[in-house]
Amino acid sequence: MHITILTLFDRISLYHTLSPFLKYGKGLKITYTDSTKYCLEKDRNDTLFMVRYFLKPDFVDIKLLEKLRNKYKKIVFFNGNAGGGIHRPEVLPYVDFFFNKSLFLDRRIYGRELYGGELYSDYYHKKYSIEDGEEKVTPPILNHEDFAKLRLSWNVGIGEFPRHKYRQRFGVAAARMVGIHGARLFMRENRLKEPRNRGEYPMNARLGYQSRESITYQRRLHMEKLDSLDGVLTGKVNQKQFNREIYNSQIIYSPFGWGELCFRDFEALMSGALLIKPDMSHLETWPDIFIPFETYVPVRWDGEDLVETCKKYLSNKKERDRITRNGWNHYLKQEDQLPLRFKTAMEEVLS
Repeated sequence: MHITILTLFDRISLYHTLSPFLKYGKGLKITYTDSTKYCLEKDRNDTLFMVRYFLKPDFVDIKLLEKLRNKYKKIVFFNGNAGGGIHRPEVLPYVDFFFNKSLFLDRRIYGRELYGGELYSDYYHKKYSIEDGEEKVTPPILNHEDFAKLRLSWNVGIGEFPRHKYRQRFGVAAARMVGIHGARLFMRENRLKEPRNRGEYPMNARLGYQSRESITYQRRLHMEKLDSLDGVLTGKVNQKQFNREIYNSQIIYSPFGWGELCFRDFEALMSGALLIKPDMSHLETWPDIFIPFETYVPVRWDGEDLVETCKKYLSNKKERDRITRNGWNHYLKQEDQLPLRFKTAMEEVLS
């Protein structure tokens, strides 16, 4: 089978989304490109995978989709968002499959408008009257045929950890200059090691803020509550310092960002720290490390129980260790399932 992957060459694509293709896709005979011109004028394959497209800029080029649809027998779209929302429903009529890193457990949610594009941004808009400067409302998916195209892919838990800012930047630059094979020089095998966390820092909550208020409001709301706790690491540091701290923290707080899923969710498990995070029970995702009070500790979206929960687990090392150990073992088991999961997905979309 010969396929073409039209991809946005960025850090998430190269070091996470494409990771299973690079490891297990040899039998597919893959051509990687970031050029739509190549696809339209030179490509001879009849199956196209689009990976993280229409993200930068955040605009769906319908004319391009029409041209691609006319050329290829099959198009598979891998969305780039980390949330459960379908930010680019305009793509659905032009593709055969649409993969998302997470999906709402209650699929009926896709049949309604969401302010800010996500269930949680819609929640903060309605509960706290949060408005965005440039309003973004995701339209509902009403066509049954389009709805049936939704599939669950793997999330950012698959790929290279810990993050290395400059090496990965060089990899992205190499891919853009000479293609994906240039990026391979800057990739490392992800060797998962048993956590050796010294618990040097009580709690890590270093994070930034997004440009859209309905998306970032949760972070502001929760960080105001964490101000009452001592020993919480906040603000920004360089990547090297961040890695050192996160791998030696007792608790890692990981709020939602552009999506519910964050790198630090998995960094918490790999560091042997307890993951505390807003409740994830509305989502289906994989690897799924969000089993309440078994692999992570959920808190309410309004943060009313956040401080109490942090105090409880800071004072209970035995319970922290139980949950972090469960989380680590659960993640390893799912990581082992990746080859089969990739194979099954490819068999469905290419059959």
